[in-house]
Amino acid sequence: MHIVDLNEENIDEYIDYIDPDVAENIGRFFFRGILCFDEDDLSGGMIWEVRNTMREEKNESNIVWLRIDNDEAGEFLFDNYSDLISQDDVEVSTISLPARGASKEKEALENAGFKVVFMEGDLIKTQLSEIAELDAFKKVKPGDNIRPLKNMTQRGFNAGVRPFMDKGLYGLCQDLPYLPRSYFENDISSYSENEGQVNGLFLFHKNPSGGLAIVVMAAIGNDYGKILPQMIKHSITSAIEIYSPDTEVWIDRHNYASLALSEKLFPRGFGIPVFIGKRQEKY
Repeated sequence: MHIVDLNEENIDEYIDYIDPDVAENIGRFFFRGILCFDEDDLSGGMIWEVRNTMREEKNESNIVWLRIDNDEAGEFLFDNYSDLISQDDVEVSTISLPARGASKEKEALENAGFKVVFMEGDLIKTQLSEIAELDAFKKVKPGDNIRPLKNMTQRGFNAGVRPFMDKGLYGLCQDLPYLPRSYFENDISSYSENEGQVNGLFLFHKNPSGGLAIVVMAAIGNDYGKILPQMIKHSITSAIEIYSPDTEVWIDRHNYASLALSEKLFPRGFGIPVFIGKRQEKY
């Protein structure tokens, strides 16, 4: 068996094997990936994101994609994974794995020393029309301070995200300072500005599969409670004009704002069933 490191130059060769919504992240600053080959045949792979390297916290590796086609591949993959994450001083490994059809992956995780539990995941998928019809947003009127992201220059975007990074408000994009403005859906993403300073971000990224993922939802300052619903209303109104009402919207309940939005949509949850795994790394 042998390992191939994934990078921007070779990722397209394996796009039929890897979830395209995950594969697109190869090349981003904190993402790593490997594939396992048994002679010439693919037998497994994994992609992970190294987190907290820009904060005074323990470095964490979050495995975002795992595929195991046989037991030997699982052991070989995790041996190589352990060597690679040691280079990033990772102290904890985590994974949230969609449970359906993942028995081999679950077994490989447990064999690799992960504690694995079955539970409801943080990701909720809904339709654009469901958010547009929420009573909570019908009376909301965005002010003149709420603007589409397309109105912001790349230079303005770079400056605008800095206060959010300083406060750890980067949503699902800890590499926010490294991402071009074009990574986000400029026509429907929104920002708020007060006296020339950006004080709110509501950013969508369109996945290769067509889903609109809310990746940053944050506001700073005393008016953050008013800014967030205004940005959501502005973005959803714009999205309805561009996308089909049945377009999927992905909400990852990673912070208070995203949790509050998901509870308005689904008070009883309905997250995707997942296997949650965690392992303390020892070197």
